Amino acid sequence: MYTRRVQKTGGSTYIVSLPSSWAEKNGISKGTELVLEENDDQLIVSLGKRTREVNRTVSIDGDLDGDVFLRSLISLYIAHFDSLVIRSGKYMGKEIRDNVRKFSKLVMGVEIFEETSNAIVLQNVLDSSSFPPDKALRRMATNVSLMLQDTIRGIKESDMELLESVVQRDDEVDRYHLYVFRETNGKGGDGTAFLLIFSRILERIADHAVSASKTWRRSRTRKSSEVLENFMEETRNLFEDAIKVTYSPEFRAINEIIDRKDVIAERKQGILAGSRGSDSTIVSSVVEDFSRIGFYSTDIAELSLDTLSAAQKDLSIDW
Repeated sequence: MYTRRVQKTGGSTYIVSLPSSWAEKNGISKGTELVLEENDDQLIVSLGKRTREVNRTVSIDGDLDGDVFLRSLISLYIAHFDSLVIRSGKYMGKEIRDNVRKFSKLVMGVEIFEETSNAIVLQNVLDSSSFPPDKALRRMATNVSLMLQDTIRGIKESDMELLESVVQRDDEVDRYHLYVFRETNGKGGDGTAFLLIFSRILERIADHAVSASKTWRRSRTRKSSEVLENFMEETRNLFEDAIKVTYSPEFRAINEIIDRKDVIAERKQGILAGSRGSDSTIVSSVVEDFSRIGFYSTDIAELSLDTLSAAQKDLSIDW
């Protein structure tokens, strides 16, 4: 971290110097184009069009573990590349190619550019300047909200196809999460921490919606109770309220959401205590998933409170 004193010239232009070590390391000289990105009270300085493309290579030797291979590709995506060449010392079989295609669908902005008998070239085609992380988060939150709505509706109406669609949409949420992770990787500041934590919470809420959908699809009776339905709706409303205060933070509203954590816990215990019969395990599992969604929603509110407090020199508590 560097500290610089702002200077003013010409009556209206503010000037701050760049650290020479950073400028030299990145090949910056007179006339180099830089990008200034606003993020609340932060101004992030970065290279404009990359002076050097980041080209990475993965060499495959010996037996391939598909899971390890996929995780390695995701790690390289987060670390960033403009192009990625995957090479094999022999003919590249179906398993490797299938994993590469799975990876290109799992992440955002990466396409297969070229294929040969023993190599695949991937290219990052998404211009992140036109799709900043905060925009990705808003879309991610909308997707999670729709997943929750459809999970509840699928359980109420025993709509197995709708519940299956919730499961399939989880990949889209994961794509946004990995994109936010990549775009904030290596950047400092409280704003970056907020983006990462918020993205992770949304990803976990989506996972619990998927878990509840899968559980109910395994149910035999497939008939929900009014008590369970009310609990699910109450939890979803809590999530919607938490998202609302994230973008329109108010001290009172945020703390009202945080205080509902105890209510969620009490309602959960009440439903579990009254659950009887052969479907009690199914109901208990769904209640657990939705209570987790409720707790994560209060975490979003706490994150908003931390952000609100950090942004204000003097916090006015209106209660």
